[in-house]
Amino acid sequence: MIQFTREEVERLREKSGQYKETIQKLKEDASEVFLGKILVPKTGIANWSQFFYCPDCSVKLTIDRNSAHLHTCPSCGKTFSGEPYDSSWWGNINQSNYNSIFRMAIIWLAAGEEAYARKAIEIMMEYAAHYPDYEIHGNIPYNGPGRVGAQTLDEANFQRTMARAYDILSECMTEEEKNLVRDNMFLPGARFLLEYRHRQLHNHEVIINSAIAIIGMLFENQELIDAGLYDDYGILYQLEHGMQDNKMWFEGTFGYHFYALESFFDFEKFALHTKYSHIHHPNYRKMMDMVYDYLDAGKQIPMINDTTYVQTAHMKQDFEFPYRELGGEKLAYILNSYYEDRSRDNLEAFLYGAEIIEPVSGEPGNYHTEIGKPGHTILRGSDGRYLLFKHDRYGGEHDHYDRLGISYQAYGKPVSRDLGTTGYGAVMHYDYYKNTGAHNTMVIGEENQAPADGRLTRYEEKDGVIYVEAEADWTDASFQMPDSFTIVQWSEENYRPVTMKRKLAWTDSYFAEVFVAENVPEGLTADWVMHFAGTLLNDAKEKGNAGERTALPEGYFKKKPFKYLHDGQICPAETGGCYRKTYQDGEVYTTVYGMKNGQIIITAAGPDNPSAGEISYLLERRQGRRAVCAHVVESWKEEAHICAVSFQQEENQIEIRVTERDGQVKIVQFLI
Repeated sequence: MIQFTREEVERLREKSGQYKETIQKLKEDASEVFLGKILVPKTGIANWSQFFYCPDCSVKLTIDRNSAHLHTCPSCGKTFSGEPYDSSWWGNINQSNYNSIFRMAIIWLAAGEEAYARKAIEIMMEYAAHYPDYEIHGNIPYNGPGRVGAQTLDEANFQRTMARAYDILSECMTEEEKNLVRDNMFLPGARFLLEYRHRQLHNHEVIINSAIAIIGMLFENQELIDAGLYDDYGILYQLEHGMQDNKMWFEGTFGYHFYALESFFDFEKFALHTKYSHIHHPNYRKMMDMVYDYLDAGKQIPMINDTTYVQTAHMKQDFEFPYRELGGEKLAYILNSYYEDRSRDNLEAFLYGAEIIEPVSGEPGNYHTEIGKPGHTILRGSDGRYLLFKHDRYGGEHDHYDRLGISYQAYGKPVSRDLGTTGYGAVMHYDYYKNTGAHNTMVIGEENQAPADGRLTRYEEKDGVIYVEAEADWTDASFQMPDSFTIVQWSEENYRPVTMKRKLAWTDSYFAEVFVAENVPEGLTADWVMHFAGTLLNDAKEKGNAGERTALPEGYFKKKPFKYLHDGQICPAETGGCYRKTYQDGEVYTTVYGMKNGQIIITAAGPDNPSAGEISYLLERRQGRRAVCAHVVESWKEEAHICAVSFQQEENQIEIRVTERDGQVKIVQFLI
C-alpha cells in the first residue's frame, strides 16, 4: 500500500472505536450500493450529472437507484423523465458507485470487515469488464469528452477515486483481478486522460493530472508519473502558476479554490510517503492561510462566483490534512471554528487529523490586498456587519461578471449577498446567477461586463471612517485573459470604452458609497443594482417617497437576468434631494438612502438561491456618458442609528451628510 504505512493502518484500526459516527456514516452512505444490486452501465451512456436539476427550482433531483426513468424534485415534487435526465441519472450512479467503493475500502481498512472489501472489488471488476466498450462521448461546455462519463473531468474523478480504493483493496485481490483492472481500466484510462487533457490553468487539469500521476505510482509507470506531475500544466505547474497575488486560486471562487486544493491534496495524501510529495511547497500554506482573512461574521467561508451552498457546508474539513502536515495558527483557528458546534468525528479527521488542534486567540480583522493590485477588501463592524468588496482579477470560466461588486451581511444575516450559483446544467446558472445584473454592481446596456481586472486604489482610516476605493478599467490595454479556455458570454462593445470606480466610507454602524461609470456608450443605459433579503416596506411609511409610482411596463427589461424580475415598480426621474427604501428580513431592517440626480428608480422581486425563494431588487437607471450614484446603507433592529441623510453634488465632488440619532452630523466627501 502506498498511501498509508503499516503503522498508520494499525493506528487507524486502533482509533476506529473513537470515530464511531464516522464509521457509521461511511456504512450509511455506502449502504445502497453495498446492499443493493450492482448497477454498472455496459456502454458509455452516462451523461453530465449537472443536468440532474429541476429547471424550475434549481435544486438537484432525488437520485433513486431503483428508478432509472422517473426523477423527482425534492422541492416542488414534479417528476421528470427522458433526456437529459435518464442518462444524467447514470452519471450520478457512477459517482455513487466509485465514491461508495472508496468508502467500503476505508471500512475494510479501519474495521477489517471483509464483506465491504469483496463488494467493492466486485463492482470494480464489473467496471473493468465493460470499460473497453465505453464509447468516447460528451459535449459539455468547457470540457473534453469522457468514457465512463460525459467529460474528461468525470473520467479523472472516476479513475483517481478507483485508484485510491484499489491501493487499499489490492491486498484482498487475486493476481487475476489486479491484472484485469490494471490492463482493462486503469492504464487505458490514464492514456485516455493524457490524450484529452488541456494545456491550460484549470481545476480540471489538477484533477486530471493527479489521476494520471496516482495511476503511474500504483503501477510504477514513470512516464505517467512524470507526465502528471512534472509536465507543463501538470500538478506542479498548476500549483506554481494558478495562485494569484492575493493567494487565491486564479478562478476567483472559494468553491474552486477548494476544489483545486482538494485535488492537490488527494495527490499529496497518496504520495506523502514517497519522493514525489511536495506537501511543503509554500503555495499550499499560502492558499490555506488566506481563507482566515475572508471568514464572515459567522466564521463561514463566503459565497463568491461559482460557489454553491453544498460546497461551502464542509469546506473547513479540508483543513485537517494540511494542518497535520503544516500546522499554523490560521489553520488551527479555522478548524476550531468549525468544531465549535459539532463533533470532530468525520472522515478527514479520522484519516488525516492531528491528535490535537491547538487553541488560538484573536479574531480576523479588516483585510485588503495591496494598493494598486487586484483582489478583495474585507470590512467588519459591530452587530456582525461584514462587507466583501470585489476588485479582483478576472478568473475565467468560474468567475462571474461583477467587477466592483459587494456582498454585505449584518446581524448574522446575508442582507445583500453574492448568490453564488446552482448546478451548471440548470437553466438558471447561465440565465441568471452568473450574470452582472444578479450582483451588486453596475450593468451597461443590460449586458454582462466584459472581462477586466479590478484594482484597489485607496485604503485609508481617517477620523474613525475607513475609506476604500477601487476601479475597473476596460480601456486598459495591458489586460490579459487568464491562461484558461473561456466561452464568450459578455459584451465587448458595451464596456471597452468604460471605466468604473466605486468608493466606500465604512463606519461602525453604516456605510456610504459613490459609484461612477465614465464613457458609457451613447444610447445605452447604466444600471446600478443591489438586491436585498426580505421585502420592501410600503413606501407610504417612508419619508421622502411621496412621488408617483407606476407598474413597470411589460417588456421593459430586454435581457437576462433582468427578465426574471417581476412585480416591478418605477419612480420617475427627479433631481435634488434624497430617496429612501427600507427592507425587512425578520427582525433586521436595512435602509438605503439614495441621491436623486435624474435617475429612474426601480423596485422589483427576483429569484433567490435556490430560485424557489425570492429577494428584493433596487435599480437605478441612468442615461448619458457619465453615471454617478451615491448611497448610504444602514442595517438596524429596534431603532435606526441614522435620522437623516443629505447629498450635495458638485462637478468633481459629492458630500454626504449623515445626521445620527444622537444629533451628531458625520460628513464624508468623495472626489469624483
